[in-house]
Amino acid sequence: MRTTTTALFAGTALLAAGMSMATPAHAEWPEKPIRVIVPFGPGGTSDQVTRTFQIAIQENDILPQPINVLNVGGHYSVGARQVMEAEPDGYTFLTLHIALMGGEAGGMLDFGYRDFEPVATTGQFCLTPVVRKDSGFDTVDDLLAAAAAEPDSLLFGANLGAINHMAGIMLQNSEPDAEFRFVQIGGGTANFTALTGAQINASVLSAAEVINFTKLPDGSDNPEAQIKPLAYTGPERNPKLPDLPTMNELGRDVEFCVDSWWFAPKGTPAEAIEGFAAALEAAAQTEAVQTFYEERTFNPIFLAGDALAASLDETWERIEPVAKQAGQQ
Repeated sequence: MRTTTTALFAGTALLAAGMSMATPAHAEWPEKPIRVIVPFGPGGTSDQVTRTFQIAIQENDILPQPINVLNVGGHYSVGARQVMEAEPDGYTFLTLHIALMGGEAGGMLDFGYRDFEPVATTGQFCLTPVVRKDSGFDTVDDLLAAAAAEPDSLLFGANLGAINHMAGIMLQNSEPDAEFRFVQIGGGTANFTALTGAQINASVLSAAEVINFTKLPDGSDNPEAQIKPLAYTGPERNPKLPDLPTMNELGRDVEFCVDSWWFAPKGTPAEAIEGFAAALEAAAQTEAVQTFYEERTFNPIFLAGDALAASLDETWERIEPVAKQAGQQ
């Protein structure tokens, strides 16, 4: 999915080095508390990522000033616009994901990632197509064959225009003539409920959600699980779902993983962007963040600077046509 990634460093010495990057190299910044806007209500993935990094930075004294996290509910465009229009003084940041590109390409937003200063990518999670256990679909091929044989008949749960909708379109597009009927359901938990309640035929969930819904605490299969994962959209198999093939293994060119992005208003001073990126990189090396990644099966990637800019452009090139298609369905 990505041409450039930066592996996380390990060990106490490197953690200390990462922390030193975050403060002495940028002694003038920060001079006051930092505000990070999460453009979603509390409890979602973006909120969890942001607060995990907030805690790691503060508990390890990575920055001399506190970080205040503000949730802005409603459509994510509201919080994103607040950051875009904020004073570029180095004290306001945004966390968001590929929905920013989906909204721009789908015509729902009149701004996009180029209207911000990119700061960092901190972690990535990938998705899993799922069906009910009693659906009769045992493989991705079974599901897509049915969607091709009777187009627009299988109900695919999604939050229209968002992550699971774009992932469903990529899945659909991997089989000629396949066509789902996308219906507005919402996020992961809402789609799980709709799927087990036989209101929809298929959806996509994050790997962490699949593990939560299908595994026991010891990692073994839950015999009472009501859903069945069919494949994994990551570049490699998920170690917590080792028997689940990737879409690429199945001969289908589908990779769909979601990066956690941090942005600042356009024109934010370089010392603030570089200083905050260094703080995030140091936090990514802490036990708290690494445990978070492990529990939620995140890929522990970190990107900043030129590597981040290239990754954003590559992601846009790949996702723009999919998001446009989502905006028409």
